[in-house]
Order: sequence, then structure tokens, then C-alpha cells
Amino acid sequence: MKVIISTLNSKYIHSSLAPWCLFTACREYCKETHDIKVIEGTVNEKIKAVLDRILTEKPDAVAFSVYIWNKERTLALCREIKSALPDTAIILGGPEVAYNQRTVLEKHSFADYVLSGEGEIILPRLLDCISSDLLPEDINGVSYRKDDKLVVKNEAIGESFDYPSPYCEEYFDTLGGRLTYIETSRGCPFNCAYCLSGRCGKVKFKTLEQTKRELLLLANSGTKTVKFVDRTFNCNNVRAVEILRFINDNYGKSIPRGVCFHFEISADILKADFISEVARAEKCAFQFEAGIQSMNADTLSAIGRKCDMDKLCENIKRLVALRNCHIHTDLIAGLPEESLESFIEGFNKSYELGADMLQLGFLKLLHGSPLRENAAAFPCKFSPEPPYEIISTPTMTQADLDTLRTAEKEVDRLHNSGRFTRTLEYIFEATDLAPFELYLFLGKELTDKSLPLDRYTDALYGLLSRLDGVEPAVLRDRMIYDRLATNNSGVIPKSLYVEDSRLKKAKHRLALAYPIKKGVSRSVAILYSEGRVIFSDYGKDKPTFGEYDIREENFDFFGETFFDFDIDK
Repeated sequence: MKVIISTLNSKYIHSSLAPWCLFTACREYCKETHDIKVIEGTVNEKIKAVLDRILTEKPDAVAFSVYIWNKERTLALCREIKSALPDTAIILGGPEVAYNQRTVLEKHSFADYVLSGEGEIILPRLLDCISSDLLPEDINGVSYRKDDKLVVKNEAIGESFDYPSPYCEEYFDTLGGRLTYIETSRGCPFNCAYCLSGRCGKVKFKTLEQTKRELLLLANSGTKTVKFVDRTFNCNNVRAVEILRFINDNYGKSIPRGVCFHFEISADILKADFISEVARAEKCAFQFEAGIQSMNADTLSAIGRKCDMDKLCENIKRLVALRNCHIHTDLIAGLPEESLESFIEGFNKSYELGADMLQLGFLKLLHGSPLRENAAAFPCKFSPEPPYEIISTPTMTQADLDTLRTAEKEVDRLHNSGRFTRTLEYIFEATDLAPFELYLFLGKELTDKSLPLDRYTDALYGLLSRLDGVEPAVLRDRMIYDRLATNNSGVIPKSLYVEDSRLKKAKHRLALAYPIKKGVSRSVAILYSEGRVIFSDYGKDKPTFGEYDIREENFDFFGETFFDFDIDK
């Protein structure tokens, strides 16, 4: 039987792990021999392009992994497949269909089977049944039609996590240097009401031996990022520290320098030896995503999230202080018991932790999550279509959420982009504005979200320079520094450009002292308020830790009378 396993990724750079987990499991567990192939696409492709790749194979069965970002396009694709190949079995699995099996089968006649649970133990048996023209009556986790009636079954979860490795030869043949994922544990020790991870039962772990083998394979695949999809990487501290130590001990040896490993952690349960191992890491070798979600104690209680907030804040600050890894934090707007006022208070506290990114997200009522299944306990309005985003709650109106969305756009463009680090530091030093107050102000003023970077910089300078306490000359210098550190175009935005014939002389003097290497371009700028000249050399290499190296010389480097600075000249 010819079988296609597929999914639509959100971007080309992503390489979905699920199809390959299913591919290797079917190859090992199927009792019959099937011709199985993985075909990936993206949600940005035309459906016909993916459809043609699938139809060319003339499959007897097609299995899709379905998520909130690809549900609508996946269903449209399945409808086209069924129309072209009526006898082809359409199999749907993944979190977007696993907990609303009945609705999916009732609404979409082209869907033949819906899988709930771990596909590695379900799909191989189902394929054997389809091949033998049998109904999957004895297979847990498979919902289907029988005599015009629906047979709906709950998820099937295995006891262990010893499935075949997804990292087969075919996987690496199609990887092409894309971002890679690794799953070394499945499940989550917590049962947060907005999340599905706790539904997988107790946490199951791969052996450390297999984990280390797979890490080396991925690190040497040509990828630049290996992302752990473990929901709480540090839920077993001893194991987590051993993995970090393995990476550190092999970094620059069997693990190529420049590969970055990304982990999702629970910051309040971090141990001293974990942080010590992070401190050992080379710069940019690790990234950590530490979800805060809310700083409101009533909210945390309502969603069943146990958290020592003091410890969480302390540990995030300790990680940030290391300055060798990227730290990403999250807040979720729209959770139970959270008001606009309490969310803003939590945002400001979270911002002060100093993480490189603070993602302001909005609650999504996922199928299968306790918040969605227990509507009486959490009466709210949310979009009926993916991604099921919150519209209003008993404690937060639609207008309140719109206020947060207005600020969120500028948090992303200013803070999370990493392009205006010194600019923001200066604004908070020079003004009395709280973080949320600044971002809301800018969000209201900068309504064009499609402005190119240079025009956005000009608009930003115009707004910030008028704030009480801000000195335009100092602001300009901080923004120039940020520009050189994050942009290699050599172009200075109009608002920051100062016509000064002495800049040419400065470039000449620097070229004599620091010859420009072949294939390298250089940007030079005068910081009038600080009495310095800064410069950066741009080659083929991308910036380290988000920024290019900046070098500087004081005015006296150029001679006693070389500069007589006046910004108004």
C-alpha cells in the first residue's frame, strides 16, 4: 500500500518532527510492508503545489498532522485529494483534531479517520487494517465511521518513550539546514488549564544514551538551531544538567561551534547546578524560554499553575546576568481572574527582569484544554475559528484586550526585535514612563505597522525626542549606536544623519589605524554628546548574539584640534 505522511509547516525554515516520528514507527511496527513517503509543505505555498506532489504518488492513504496554524489549509488540501482520489483514505491526527474527533468527522465527509494520542502506536496498526480492508475496531485512539454512525475513541497513550528515532536517512536528505527539533521527553508534570501537554499522562523520557546520539546527529546536520520541544526541559534537574553538560563538554568538538540549542524551562524550579552549567556555555550556545504567563496569584490559582514567583524572578535575573544566552519570557493576556490593571502591573514587573524578549501573547482556547472544555467555570468569548483567540472575559473587556494588542505591536518592534536596546535604556533612564506606558503611547501613535525600518526609525525619533526629560542629541547618539550594531546596510536614517565634513577625515584616520579587510564594509558615526567616534566592520558572518561588534575611539584619538564639535554645524 502506498502511504503519504504529511504536514504543512508555518514556514519553510521549520522542519516538522511529527511526520518523521510516524514514518520510522510505521516502518518498524507495521506487520505488512507499505511504501511510505513523507511530503512536507508550508501554509504559504499554494495548495495546488502541495496537492500535485501528493497526487503524483497516487497514494492509497494520506496522513496529516494538524495544528492551529495549518488546520484550514490542511482541510482544504484533504478535500482536493479526496475529490481527485476518492478511494484514498484520509487520516487526520495532531492536537487540532485529537480532542474534537466527532465534530471533525461530522463536518468533513472527506476525513475517514481521526487519531487521538500517540501516533507511533496508532498509525501502524491502522495502516495494516486499511490495507486488509478491516475496520480499526480494536485500535484505541482511532475514530471513524461504521454503518453511517460515528465510532469515537479517546486518546491512546503508551507507557514508555522508546519509539524508533525519527532521525533516519530520509529525514536528513530533506532537512537542508533548516531549524531542527528534538523531543527527549513527552508530557508535562503540570496541568495548566490553557494547555494540552498535561493530557499526555506522566512525563516519559528518552534514555540519555539515545538523547546524546540524536543531539550529535542534529548538531552535525548543517542546522544552526536545535530546538527541544520538551514542555518542561528541567522537570528532571539531574537529567537536564547532564544534557547541558554533554553539550558544553562537546561544544567546538563533536558539536560544531555556532549551533544554538533552545529549551523551554520552568524558571521557578531551576537549581544552582543547572545555572552553573549554563554559565559554562559559550556565548549563544543556549537559548531559554521561561514562561511566566501571569504574575497575578489569583490567575495562577485559577489555571492550576503552581509557581514560586519570587524564585522565578530571581532565577530569570540570574540567567539574564550571565549575558551568554538569549532569554525569552512570555505573558498570556485573557487568563481567568486577570484584569487590565493586574496584567499591566505584571507586564511591568516582567519587563524589569531584563529578558531579551517578552512576548505578550493572547489566550487561545484550544480543543481539549480544560478552559475550553469547562466553559461554565470560565465563561468567555473567543473566536470560533483557529487560532481561537480570546475576545473578552468576565474580568477583561474586548476594549481592554485591544489596548494590550496596541502595546504588543510596539513591544515586538522595539524591544523584542533587539534593534533598539540602548535607545530604550536611555528612554527609561531619562523619563518617568513605566514600560507598558511607553509601549502603549507608541502603539497609539505609530499606527502604520508596515513602515520600513528606516521610516519607522525616523518616526520613532520624532516621538521619543519630544518626551519630557529626553535630550534629542543624546537620543540620536543612542539610536545611531543601535543602528550600527544591528544593521549592516551602511545607510543612516534621515532623522539621525548629521552633515559633517569631519566624518570623512575620521574615516581616513580609522582606516590607517584599523585597515579594512578585503570583503568587509565599514560604517562610521560620530556620537556628539559622548565625545566618541564608533565604527563597525561588516563581513559575511552574521552578528554574534544579535549584534555586530562596535569599536570606538575618543575624540583625542584624532588629534588635539581635529574636532571642535558642535552638533548644530
